[in-house]
Amino acid sequence: MRFFNSTQKNMDLATVVEKIKSFIAQNPNQNYRIAVGTDSQVRGNYTCFAAGIHIHRVGQGAWCCVHKRVEKRKYNNLREKISKETVITYELLSVLNDMLTDTLCTYTENYRNFDCRIEAHIDVGTKGETRKLIREMVGYFEGMGVDAKIKPDSFVASSYADRCSKSFKKDQKDHRKAV
Repeated sequence: MRFFNSTQKNMDLATVVEKIKSFIAQNPNQNYRIAVGTDSQVRGNYTCFAAGIHIHRVGQGAWCCVHKRVEKRKYNNLREKISKETVITYELLSVLNDMLTDTLCTYTENYRNFDCRIEAHIDVGTKGETRKLIREMVGYFEGMGVDAKIKPDSFVASSYADRCSKSFKKDQKDHRKAV
């Protein structure tokens, strides 16, 4: 899995975790929110999935990156498409959670004001067809100890990842996953 943002390219997940740790280390006595969300766009017979990772030092800036992959498959069924986005978010959050737990616990023990909430941003909302999927998609995260956010609060999926998923070309080999 490769991640990028406007200034950094070709980061693996270990590098992303180090960037998150470094971002927190700059000012550990603060409140943080780590959010992951996925959006997708179908174009022709291809679907582009963009998974965003966003760490926000509340009131003091943020760092984010995205992973894109293009599947040679057209997702016509809304439930299947939203489920796929949610599974990508779930898997990425699971790995991030495992890789960050020790660090976050250490900051919690050593800094009185440190707080870090982990959120899943799901691209569903109370308006439109996705409202029927809210309970099912939020259910993925209940046992994980992760806050699940839906529209309009799921900005990583509905804004950041959405913007990234719209800009893809079928011939992008560096972000393509052959399926």
